[in-house]
Amino acid sequence: MSRRRAATGLATGLALIVAAPVIWWATQPEPAGQTVSSVNASAAAELAWPPPVTSGESGAASPSSQEMPSMTTPPSNSEPPASVAVDPSVAPAASSEIVPAPAPPTSVPATAPEPTAPIRIELPALGVDAEVAPVGVDSEGLMEIPQDVDTVGWYRFGPVPGAAAGSAVLSGHVDDYQQGQGVFARIGDLGPSDEIRVTDQNGSTRRFTVLSREEWSKGEVPLDRLFDRGGSPRLVLITCGGSFNSSTLGYDDNIAITAVPIM
Repeated sequence: MSRRRAATGLATGLALIVAAPVIWWATQPEPAGQTVSSVNASAAAELAWPPPVTSGESGAASPSSQEMPSMTTPPSNSEPPASVAVDPSVAPAASSEIVPAPAPPTSVPATAPEPTAPIRIELPALGVDAEVAPVGVDSEGLMEIPQDVDTVGWYRFGPVPGAAAGSAVLSGHVDDYQQGQGVFARIGDLGPSDEIRVTDQNGSTRRFTVLSREEWSKGEVPLDRLFDRGGSPRLVLITCGGSFNSSTLGYDDNIAITAVPIM
């Protein structure tokens, strides 16, 4: 009897060992990553400074394959050109006509408050209303993402949303095998004219409208453009996408949404 019981116990143990991985995989949610078609990619590229070189010109820029910037060396960008000096020889002569000075304004026009760090993002088209937290880079030089899949990270070494120039970058999870679907799981559903609202620490809410949607393999993401601190003001949302790679337990691509301010 003892041998029979031992044999039965061993068989049961082996069955559990074999079945455990199968049960684990079977109980996990399906990967939520998307594969999307790119829309208005050239319009998004034109917002950067300096403007990108088109493929028909010599010296065309190729997509960057570098990792996210390190904490001590965030992406560098060329400065805008200095103002052009006026040549006195061709400048118009001063008029001898006396022009009366304009009357002083009766009231000081209101100015919008300076933007501060974002604390909340809303994507009405997706029903998203999420907290935003500042993040930096991790030990591998990659942009950090909050551990909570319901929280969005703002790259604190770049512009704030609403800044006068540059790309304000927000990143969020697609999903997590324990927490489930993330806050940015469906940003690939956003398209031109969809609205994005970002609220900052002062309580000011700034509105943006989606300009473009793009997807690249992770080795081809144009990081210099997405993390550009010059050029036109814009908001960039980044998440993972494409196929789920069971070897790396991650996604093969990145998806980015570029939005411009609503004036």
